[in-house]
Amino acid sequence: MQAMIGKMARMYPLLIAMGFMMVMIAVIVGYFNSQTAAAYFAQPKVLRETTLMAQRASIESTGLWLPYFKFLGIGLILGGIVMALRVIIDSLKAVGAEVLSNLPAEKRAPMPAPPWFALLMPMVMMVGEMIFIVALIVSLGLAGIANQVFAHPVPEIDAAGAGSALLSQVQSIQTVSAWLVPLKFLGIATQFLAIVMGLATIIFILGVQTELLDKGIRIGRGEQGLVGRTDERAAAQHAGMAPV
Repeated sequence: MQAMIGKMARMYPLLIAMGFMMVMIAVIVGYFNSQTAAAYFAQPKVLRETTLMAQRASIESTGLWLPYFKFLGIGLILGGIVMALRVIIDSLKAVGAEVLSNLPAEKRAPMPAPPWFALLMPMVMMVGEMIFIVALIVSLGLAGIANQVFAHPVPEIDAAGAGSALLSQVQSIQTVSAWLVPLKFLGIATQFLAIVMGLATIIFILGVQTELLDKGIRIGRGEQGLVGRTDERAAAQHAGMAPV
């Protein structure tokens, strides 16, 4: 499982590129929506509320789904950063194992097991991505409801009575939007949590490998000293001056 995640992590440039493209698309869509809004609000209030329903529906529906599309792009960028950290972690582990392999097998310290949060890091990242995807799907549903609501003139919407289908749709938009907004920030917080887990893992690996390398250096120096003393004794014996 971890080996498969390690291979997938090398695709982090693709995640970052996809996220950046989604944010750029959001900027373009937002620009065209702003032009629609400029043309809509340039008209008198009576005309806006009675005849320009299509423009109002476009403005309202786009405003509902576009932020979540943009946040999904940002989530992909953050997910790419998490995967890049995973690549760094795997590289650090490989370098440490290669250095320790130069020591004798009987004196080679085993590589410690990764901390628990290192194993959870990819899962936390995926949870964040799923939050963004769910938020986007729900927002697209709200955008569809908004298209239906604002196809009616504004006075008709305002005059909707209790229990009417139109008022129920307005209620759905307001109610779902109230919890959907903090949900997207939960996704951002989850992605940042995964990044913190990756950085903490790097700190853990660097600390452990520093200790192991220090022990390896001491072992290497001790063996060199032993070899040097053995060579001196052999030379003294050859010259007939070996100590008693």
